[in-house]
Amino acid sequence: MGLIELQNISKNYKTKELYSSINEVFEETDSVAFVGHNGCGKSTMLKIIAKLVNPTKGKVIYSRKLRIRYVTEKFEPENITVHEFLKFMGKIEGLPDKYLKNIIDDLAKDFFITDFLDVNMKKLSKGTLQKVVVIQALLDKPDVLLLDEPLSGQDKESQAVFVEKVNDFRAKGTTLFMSCHEDWLVKAISNKVYTFSNGSMIRKVDNNKAYYILSFYNSNNMPIVRGMIKCGEYYLLRVEECNINSIVMKLIQCGWELRGLKNENDI
Repeated sequence: MGLIELQNISKNYKTKELYSSINEVFEETDSVAFVGHNGCGKSTMLKIIAKLVNPTKGKVIYSRKLRIRYVTEKFEPENITVHEFLKFMGKIEGLPDKYLKNIIDDLAKDFFITDFLDVNMKKLSKGTLQKVVVIQALLDKPDVLLLDEPLSGQDKESQAVFVEKVNDFRAKGTTLFMSCHEDWLVKAISNKVYTFSNGSMIRKVDNNKAYYILSFYNSNNMPIVRGMIKCGEYYLLRVEECNINSIVMKLIQCGWELRGLKNENDI
């Protein structure tokens, strides 16, 4: 048995059958992306895995008690400041005051929202509010992180930070499930991709070889990896698409910081 198992999952909405007898096992090392058109079942599957929505038939089995964080695309802001909200969410997780203060300050700086910490959440733009929702999920490493369109409304700088933070969690053992439309994001952080059709959950396999250029920042004076080329303050590495996840995780574990990922055909 893996970390999470779907057993004969079916889901109906009135007369519409969304899923029919889906069986799948997800391992602790998995980073899963659900892709497809709106309404195909991506977000619902995230909620079923998180046990926020019950399937019509079947069940979800966890191999052990899991600490799960969920980032929703649609979030109704509370009538409190950003700092009050993040502190409250950290307290629910039992995080110490000193750690909580430092991590909130650090993540606010990383996502460029330091100036919004004392602003009421109801006054935030959609993009800034989405950053806050992402930050609350990154306060401490969960066992499972579920992301529903996590980059909705976010700027490119914050998108890069998001990829770095999520891959750092993955390197430390967090299992990831994500619903998204951005193909580049799927390639950057996922090792399994599924779509939904006619009640089935279908594993997508890309047989076409593609190469990507990864850019890393060497803040810890790590030994240069074979194949790296220095370009200004960054180091570039050409990697086959199928090897991106394992190489990124290995380099992050060694102390390298991922700063960018581009298909070499787009450069």
